[in-house]
Amino acid sequence: MSADAIELPTPELTDLEPRSPPAQEPAPSAPLYLTTPGGTVPLGFAEDGPEIYLVARERVARWPVLAMRSGSVRVRTPSASLTARVDMVTAPEEKARVLQLFRSKYGILQFARWYDHPARVLRLTPERSGSTVGGPPAYVDWLTAEFDNIADEYDRHILENRINLLLRNRSLAELRSAFRDAPALLEIGCGSGTETLPLVKEGHELLCIDISQRMLDVVREKARREGVSERLRTRKLRAAELPQLLRELGPSQFDGAYSTYGALNCEADLGPIPPTLHALVRPDGRFVAGVYNRWCLVETVGLMLAGRPRRAWGRTRRPVPVGWSRFCIDVWAHSAQDFERLFAPWFRPARVEAVPAFLPSSEAAGFVEKFTRHFDRLAAWDRAWGTRWPLRLLGDHFLMTFDRAAGVPG
Repeated sequence: MSADAIELPTPELTDLEPRSPPAQEPAPSAPLYLTTPGGTVPLGFAEDGPEIYLVARERVARWPVLAMRSGSVRVRTPSASLTARVDMVTAPEEKARVLQLFRSKYGILQFARWYDHPARVLRLTPERSGSTVGGPPAYVDWLTAEFDNIADEYDRHILENRINLLLRNRSLAELRSAFRDAPALLEIGCGSGTETLPLVKEGHELLCIDISQRMLDVVREKARREGVSERLRTRKLRAAELPQLLRELGPSQFDGAYSTYGALNCEADLGPIPPTLHALVRPDGRFVAGVYNRWCLVETVGLMLAGRPRRAWGRTRRPVPVGWSRFCIDVWAHSAQDFERLFAPWFRPARVEAVPAFLPSSEAAGFVEKFTRHFDRLAAWDRAWGTRWPLRLLGDHFLMTFDRAAGVPG
């Protein structure tokens, strides 16, 4: 799983304080009124038995983010008022069924105008009186659903964005260098396998974990097509569940481990991860982390010059909410110094690189295309300067390679 998979087309939703969000264009029949912590919005809807379905046309729409973050919403339809649990429909066949409900209700022309090619499809399940939302926290459900929802398009988000592709090329180069003599690897948050498949094809054996089952399905299908599935194992786990993997497999199972551009930024508490990785990785092993940086010089300066000082310091919020980063989930940014301290004394930093250092982030890829003729030269300069102090600490992301410390820290 990688956060760059679900970037917002526009970088900012100006405010996340409670207020009434702008409504979608009114539906041609009586609307449903959805109340979230951000306000109330009228929406078209479809029903199937007790369940109610909503469609968000744009990924920048604010109401689905607020609904998924809270996990439960108030709903008023023309016939009833109720509280409902929120989850996202991610299976293609289920999406198609729901969209047919909308097509039947509103007609082909109105459907094409309002609901064709939706960014999200939400299901509202009425709660019984006195019940509460059970299971995992709402954030985990939201996170899982977002990555399930984007799994089939994940490669396109990377391969069609020059900055995202640059990030992947840089991390893959570092992984090849760090794990040259490390046959058995653990990948935390594999996404659709843009780093997994090259490493497996080069002879490594990988156990990949990800919060999204659909992402894992994509990775397994790629490995099957490439004829390397015997060297790939997958498990549906989030980064915070690594202790469960240790209990199941036992210590010293891997020659190295890595997690790039997402999974670690999606956890509020990374405390249990360093000691667990220390136990899972064999002596002389390494850990490579690609992390969304708390301090990005280019972004901060650019937004200050653009007259957007609040957004310029958005990465310092804990978490960085939707609208203050380019992601459509809340994330936790980390500085390189704090990340190094977090992994001490279990791991010792061996190398830090800014990715990118002075090129703009992937949300500005359209701007970067203006420099297409010179992009390769700019990227080479960026990499050369990205390993130097202080720029290596001030990039959009940083790549940090750790050596496993000897012994078991007391």
